[in-house]
Amino acid sequence: EPNGDVNWKRDINPYAEEVISVIRKNDPDNIIIVGTGTWSQDVNDAADDQLKDANVMYALHFYAGTHGQSLRDKANYALSKGAPIFVTEWGTSDASGNGGVFLDQSREWLNYLDSKNISWVNWNLSDKQESSSALKPGASKTGGWPLTDLTASGTFVRENILGNKDSTKERPETPAQDNPAQENGISVQYKAGDGGVNSNQIRPQLHIKNNGNATVDLKDVTARYWYNAKNKGQNFDCDYAQIGCGNLTHKFVTLHKPKQGADTYLELGFKTGTLSPGASTGNIQLRLHNDDWSNYAQSGDYSFFQSNTFKTT
Repeated sequence: EPNGDVNWKRDINPYAEEVISVIRKNDPDNIIIVGTGTWSQDVNDAADDQLKDANVMYALHFYAGTHGQSLRDKANYALSKGAPIFVTEWGTSDASGNGGVFLDQSREWLNYLDSKNISWVNWNLSDKQESSSALKPGASKTGGWPLTDLTASGTFVRENILGNKDSTKERPETPAQDNPAQENGISVQYKAGDGGVNSNQIRPQLHIKNNGNATVDLKDVTARYWYNAKNKGQNFDCDYAQIGCGNLTHKFVTLHKPKQGADTYLELGFKTGTLSPGASTGNIQLRLHNDDWSNYAQSGDYSFFQSNTFKTT
């Protein structure tokens, strides 16, 4: 990540040529990624004086809370000159690694990178107390992290990695596609556990019922609650479930493109169990809250409606 009193033509280019010649004696084929000036932002300078090696790419770094269209303009210029770019570092925070999380700006960047077929690597996989970290403080150092160990940034990045890797296997990110299970004999009944529109907790209560003629494996059933989290870290609690709170799974998904009434959904699943024809899970009482315990404004949320009796959604 070249920085300080260096520039591409005088310093970085000749240094890279020297190092590349050594690498090629040992590895003639692999891609080599070369840093650019000003903490790998000046890809435009590299584009004007490209390296001789035919299999190099130029590094671009950005932080969504600090860098915007002017840096994308540099990238566009480099691409117009035929200089291949790889984003080897970016964060949802500002350039300090803290501040934010800036998810709207991050979405704008990822949409841009997708449109240009530019690959990326996110900063950073750590539990450091800063907003760019993917893990909450105290998370395991050896992996195997549950979704509850992910920060708002980690959750956002994870979902985008999953979407980019195998988006054809993900259900569409739209509430309009949220009830296909009814066609297969499964219905979801909902009521608001707390009818207050402005509260620091969301309390959905659910019944999931098998209306079909065949037994259903609960491991194949999920239900989604669509709402606006407004870029804040989310927390999940189960207050009561007739089938057992320990039998529930959950994940929060930040939408790549927010929809009317939702920028996030909670997906509820089940570890074990079956529903015979006509059977129900019984009451499932959930509770969500922001990391900072600030209030939600639920009146515009897609899944929220004020009802003290269960209604089929």
